[in-house]
Parts: sequence; structure tokens; C-alpha cells
Amino acid sequence: MKALKRIFALLMAAAIAAVIFPTVVFADTDGSEIQITDQPDVLILQLGPEWAGVEFELKTDAGVFPAPVVVDSTGVLKMDLGGSKTYTLSCVASDVAAPGPEQSETTPSPSPVPTEPSGDSETDPDQSKDGIPTGILVMFLVGLAAAVGGLIAMRYFKRRRESYYYDEDEDDYE
Repeated sequence: MKALKRIFALLMAAAIAAVIFPTVVFADTDGSEIQITDQPDVLILQLGPEWAGVEFELKTDAGVFPAPVVVDSTGVLKMDLGGSKTYTLSCVASDVAAPGPEQSETTPSPSPVPTEPSGDSETDPDQSKDGIPTGILVMFLVGLAAAVGGLIAMRYFKRRRESYYYDEDEDDYE
């Protein structure tokens, strides 16, 4: 019993020390790590070689970009982005016509299959109908069941102890 008390005291002392003296970790960065920015720096659209030479007009929050944006000879549209929140590319009348939506025999693309939205389907399978994530809901219900089970066990053992002491008292009077 003495050993259990010492182990419990040591664990409590370690827990209190962990709370009182938290460990601080400093990261040493040299700038070669991946940097996360709030805004993207470059927009790259791979349109294909049939779009080479097509001009686009760029509209941003600040207004219309002064020069047209042109797709290069490989079919890639590259442009540097600034601090605007919205960017709109519109195809303008250029010397090169933009390719139409015709299908070619060499590169067939799958046609989209129309689906009808149903009212009872959930948008996120991890969400319940009330908007509470399913994992959190399950964790709450398991905790609630454990708490109720603990209360029932406490009541049972209390009554059992009371009946034990009651029987012991009767033996003293006989």
C-alpha cells in the first residue's frame, strides 16, 4: 500500500511539474522551407496547343488589365497575380480564333453525365442532418453513456454498502 501511495505521489508531482514548467521549443528556420502565402503568385492555365495565340482580357478588383493576356505557343497561359481578390478572364476578338467545343477523333473527352440533385442526399458524408460532425456526435454519446453507467454503478455500490453496514448493526444488537 505504501508503494502505491509513493507511485501516486510521484505521478501527481510529475503532472504538476508538467503544468508549471512547460517546455518551449523554438524552430530554427533558414528560409528554405515551404512558404505558405495568403495569395497565389502565379496563375498557370494549360489550355492546349490549339489555344496558342488567343488573347484574353483580364478584369480584377482594381479594374481592367491594360494589355491583353496571350496564350503562348505551347498552349499555356501564364500570368503574375497581384493583390486582388477576383480575376475574370474573357476571350476577346484576336487574330487567332478560339477553338470551339467540337470533339476530335484523336482525343475523345468523356461527356459529363447529368445527375439530378436529390433533397435527401447529404452534401458531406461526415455530417449528420443537424450539421454536427458524426465523429463528435458519437464521442459525445459514448461519454454520456459512460457517465450514466458510472452514476448507476455508484448508486448500486452505495446501496450495497449501506445494506452491509445495516446488516452489521443488526448483528451487534442480537
